[in-house]
Amino acid sequence: MRPHDKYWNALTDYLKEKNLEDRVFIGPDELLYEFPQVYPYQILKDIRFSDYDIEYVVFHKKSAENMTNDFLDMIRNEYKAVWGNKRFVIFKKHPGKWEKIKAKKYLLHTHIHWKKYYKPASPGKTGILITTHNRPHSLRRLLEQLKNRPEKILVVNDGSDAKFQSEYETIKKDFPQATFIDNPQHRGQEFAMNTGFSWFLADPHTEWVHYFQGDVILNPGFFETVSKVAHKEKYPVVTGLYHETHNICKRGTINEVPVYMLRSAPMHHLFFHRLYLQENLPVPNPLSGVPERDTGKPNLDSSEGWWLVSWSPKSIVKRNGYVVCIPGLCQIKTSAAQSVRATE
Repeated sequence: MRPHDKYWNALTDYLKEKNLEDRVFIGPDELLYEFPQVYPYQILKDIRFSDYDIEYVVFHKKSAENMTNDFLDMIRNEYKAVWGNKRFVIFKKHPGKWEKIKAKKYLLHTHIHWKKYYKPASPGKTGILITTHNRPHSLRRLLEQLKNRPEKILVVNDGSDAKFQSEYETIKKDFPQATFIDNPQHRGQEFAMNTGFSWFLADPHTEWVHYFQGDVILNPGFFETVSKVAHKEKYPVVTGLYHETHNICKRGTINEVPVYMLRSAPMHHLFFHRLYLQENLPVPNPLSGVPERDTGKPNLDSSEGWWLVSWSPKSIVKRNGYVVCIPGLCQIKTSAAQSVRATE
């Protein structure tokens, strides 16, 4: 519930005058009871501003701790102050001529010392999710490559057969830095992925998650190169693996890294921003009525991969974007012990 003093009362009077009771705007959460469509500052780090056309923003001069630098940049660059008092400033994206004239009355209160509101963003954590089923040897090989990595590693064992139990138990002892979740029965890769991604998303400080299947072999500079390319807004899905079954829509460079732009990708490695995962999970299990894609290339395509990058209504492809592929950054090892290398 909001305080009832002259500053808050003047603010709510203005918002009601503009008929914002049922319209989306950004402001302090104390307004929620009177303005149920308000987006509070606490969720700003978890939304993609480009997905919204928000006309009004309420700036609370004493709530800087909940305002992200991206949010502050957006207000400064895209909005104009139209009203203010000692505690609040209201910004509008498309003010009319009369509003611009009237705003001069509030110049004293709408002058913001922006520098004092900016603060270095705390670095988000990166997680590594690995799913496995009846393949302890592949899992061991991948964990050996990750032995000295600082990221939190989670392995979801999707109900592997009892004959592999002793091998998996030995792996747990040999790699104590990894956390293991053992599903009591085999429920499918979709179930394992939903379990693992949810585990990471429960930590609000985890910003990015690498997803690996156990047969991936990482080439030098893998993690550093992926980080140079990934971007929350523009490139929330990145893969280090390319295979010819996936069409190249565009070629280019991002931060001097050669990339392919794809509308589908192998599932063996994908790098996701947490916001993207929040929007596209859970992966349906099973995908009713949707047949598995048969490319003649075993283990290169799966329904869960197509959901996350292509089929989901909020996937990057449905938003007219692309999966960014860094060809040659990693490779997969087939059951015949032959490497399927990325096509350059």
